[in-house]
Amino acid sequence: MPVVGWPTIIGYGAGDFGLNLYFTGLNLYLLYYYTDVLGIHPATAGLIFMLPVIWDGLSDPLMGWLATRTRTSLGRFRPYIVFASPLVGVSFVGMFAAPLWFSDHVFVACLVSHLLFRTLYTVVSVPYSSLAAVLTQDSQARGTMAGVRIFAAMGGGLLTAASMLTLATTLGEGNVQLGFVYVSLIYAGLATLMMAVVFFSTREAPVSKDEPRLSTRQTLLFLSRNHAFWILCSASFLGVIGATMGGKAFVYYINYYAGQPEAVSQIMAIGIAGAGLAIPIWTWIARRLGKRSVWMISGIGVAAVNFFLYVGDVRDVLTLSILAGANGLIGGAVAVMFWSMLPDTVEYGQWHSRVRDEGIVFGLSQLISKSASGVGVGMLGLILGAVGYTANEAQSENALQMIRSLSFGLPALTSALAALMIWFYPLDTALHARLVAALARRESKLHAQSKGSNPQRHSHQI
Repeated sequence: MPVVGWPTIIGYGAGDFGLNLYFTGLNLYLLYYYTDVLGIHPATAGLIFMLPVIWDGLSDPLMGWLATRTRTSLGRFRPYIVFASPLVGVSFVGMFAAPLWFSDHVFVACLVSHLLFRTLYTVVSVPYSSLAAVLTQDSQARGTMAGVRIFAAMGGGLLTAASMLTLATTLGEGNVQLGFVYVSLIYAGLATLMMAVVFFSTREAPVSKDEPRLSTRQTLLFLSRNHAFWILCSASFLGVIGATMGGKAFVYYINYYAGQPEAVSQIMAIGIAGAGLAIPIWTWIARRLGKRSVWMISGIGVAAVNFFLYVGDVRDVLTLSILAGANGLIGGAVAVMFWSMLPDTVEYGQWHSRVRDEGIVFGLSQLISKSASGVGVGMLGLILGAVGYTANEAQSENALQMIRSLSFGLPALTSALAALMIWFYPLDTALHARLVAALARRESKLHAQSKGSNPQRHSHQI
């Protein structure tokens, strides 16, 4: 099996630094930009988030399907990474600039630009994630790659959380809307550079245009027998909804419930920094306890911290900062485990179906993750609208208590339930290693049988 060195591991991980400049900006501040900068009603803003999720339901698996069937001398996945990345940057700027360009049609401008960004983001991010499954089949190496990748992602998220709102205020010189456009230009340039690093630091086997392609029926067979994939993604879906709603509601909690609007960037950055610092520790622990055990420990720990925040009625900046850091330290393990466990489900499905399709695994996983995130943001907007939230004004007691429940009560519940679900995940390091070895033996046997009679045997069908 391929051995990956540190230059490849670090270069691959750099991609998630760039992608999280985009996605953290979208997830953390775009709803705020819609409601508090553009003045869009929260329910309408939530709708702008939820409609693109419907499109993601088609674009994510479609991109996975397409990437697996791509045939180029650069491989299946790397061409999308290098050629589409500049377009993602342009569309990211467009999300913030479109309402300026079309000020008489703000809703349409926001919706169309959001749809365009999500589409182009999919074109790059699905092949990027899929690349992990072809760089190596060693589960431990994948764990290291996932750790580096998430550490880089946390770096991009930390930079965004700590600087985006502050830079928008500073660069806009009083015009925050224009300031967000300037910040998006900076982030887009940096993210595009990071994706170029991924392309030049990784290698993928060339794929002949004559190689047969998987049929849709084979892909469906691969998915239907991949129980590990569905358990993993179901737990992720539940956890991401809770984390998304909690994380975004936390911005409103700090601003309105705690009455500390000047501390939003500081507290959010501390939470992300805590997650980043814990990644090497959790990666090391996972090598000894196993990925599933680490997810469960982390999930229960996150539930406990959020429960304490909920019942403690915390308002001071110091305590909020400490607990946000603790939440990050404990909860950072889940993201690392997910991206470390997901490539292993490729071999699990391959063994049970005799078909291998990396692209559809990562396409569907992104659909599930982005759908959960989009649903979470949409639900948050609808709930805030229903309880009478009004931007930049003192909130009613009903609205404040709902913000508090969404910030901590909901994440505590979903994190605990996701940890319970992951108990049923069937793979561990030893079983995965046996699957890889068995697949190699099966491959060798079929190669020997077909030698001389079918030299063009399809490499993805076992």
